[in-house]
Amino acid sequence: MNNENKLYKLTCLISPLFNQEQLGKIVQDIKQGIINSEGSISEEISLNDVVKKRIAYPIKKYLEAFYLNINFLLPAQATSKLHQYLDSKKDIIRFLITTRQQSKIKPVKSSKKAFSSKIVEKIEPLSIKETPKETVEEKSVPEPIISESKRKAKIEELDKKLEEILNE
Repeated sequence: MNNENKLYKLTCLISPLFNQEQLGKIVQDIKQGIINSEGSISEEISLNDVVKKRIAYPIKKYLEAFYLNINFLLPAQATSKLHQYLDSKKDIIRFLITTRQQSKIKPVKSSKKAFSSKIVEKIEPLSIKETPKETVEEKSVPEPIISESKRKAKIEELDKKLEEILNE
């Protein structure tokens, strides 16, 4: 089996009922749980990283929770052990462990002026196409041309049918 560590991100929702001192102990417990699961935390976590926010829907009857995000390295086989540990903690109302990609992006060493000049070179003026303006007369639908004799014939036919109906 491959024992290589993967980069993970843990997002926890912690009960809003705790003060700063109790919250610090909970954060230390979570860190210790990661370390006990054969993991290592890649960055230092402080209480400033824990933010209290309103949540979209009630979770275990709470409308607010403390959000905590931790990036850490852990062997893939040890995630179940960490999952069980976090499940056992009653202070954590919800958590999510996601896999992260290790970024191998090298920083670009260029000045802001060089960057902005490259952008300006790529901008091309838009070509404006002129469309002929249609007049109101062109937009209106013309009526069908019917001769006067056909109109009168239709009217006379209608009159005859009306008289027949009324006489019945």
